[in-house]
Amino acid sequence: MKKIVAPLLIVFGVLYLLLGTRPIEAKAVKILPTKTATPTATLIPTAIPTITNITEAKSNKIDYKVGKWNGLNSMRWMIRLAIERGVSTNTIVLLLLLPLIATLVSFLHYVVGLSGYGIFMPTMIAVAFLATGFFGGLLLFALILIISLVGDFILKKLKIHFWPARAINLMFISVAVFGLMLLTSFVDLIDISSISIFPILFMILLAEEFVRTQLVKSKSEAKNLMIGTIVLAISGGVLMNFSSVQNLVLRYPELVILVVLVANLLIGNYSGIRLTEIKRFKGAIRSKPTTR
Repeated sequence: MKKIVAPLLIVFGVLYLLLGTRPIEAKAVKILPTKTATPTATLIPTAIPTITNITEAKSNKIDYKVGKWNGLNSMRWMIRLAIERGVSTNTIVLLLLLPLIATLVSFLHYVVGLSGYGIFMPTMIAVAFLATGFFGGLLLFALILIISLVGDFILKKLKIHFWPARAINLMFISVAVFGLMLLTSFVDLIDISSISIFPILFMILLAEEFVRTQLVKSKSEAKNLMIGTIVLAISGGVLMNFSSVQNLVLRYPELVILVVLVANLLIGNYSGIRLTEIKRFKGAIRSKPTTR
C-alpha cells in the first residue's frame, strides 16, 4: 500500500505547486433584471456575467439577448427561453461544457496517449474539482483513497462478504470526509465545508473503481489508470474554469456543438501513433525513403 500512496502524494504535491493554492473563483457581477428582447435585438457580450461556480444550480436570471431568428441561432433562442422560464444559467453552461470536456479527454487519450477510467469518470471528476477547487479536491480525494485502502486492508482480516465490507468502508469514508470538512472550516486556505454531496460521491466512485481494478487486474494498472484519470480531470477542470470558455459556450452554443462534432469525427478516424508511445516505438519507426 505504501508503494501506491507514496506516488500519489508526490503527484498531488507537484500538481499543488503547479496550480497554486488559490480556490477557483470568478468575479461576481451584478445580475441585470430580465427584459424581453425585441426582434431586432443583438447579442451583447457584456450581458452574460462571469459565473462564480457553475456547479451550483442558481436560478438567477440574466439579460440574454439574441438577434432575429434565422435558423442558425436556434440554440440561442432555446437558451433564452429556458432562462426566461427559470432554468439555471449555471446548469445550462455546465451541460454545454460537458461534451467539450469529453472531447478534450478523448483527444488526450487517442492522440496524446493518456489513459484513465473511461471518458465519463474523468469528466465527472473534472466537475468535482470545479466545485471543490483543485487543491481542496486533491486533498479530499487523497483522504478518500487512503481511507478506502486502509479500510479494505483491515476488513480483509475479518473475512466477511464483499458488499458488507464495502458498506463498512463507506462508513469509514463518510466519517473521515465529515472530519475533513469540519477541520477545513477553521482554515482560510482550504475550505470544503460548503460543497455538495455530488463531488464527494464522484470521488468515492473513483476510489471504488481503483479498488475494483486492483482485485480484477493488478495494482500497477490500477495506479496508472487512477493517475491518468486525475490528470485528465485536472485538464478538463482547468478548461472549464476559464470564464472566457464559459461565456463562449453560452454566447455561441451552435459553434460549440459544431466543434464537438467535427473534432470527434477527426479523433475517431485517427490512426497515427500516440505521442506518449513515440519513445517506446522509436526504434521501430522508419523514415520513408526519398525517391530520386
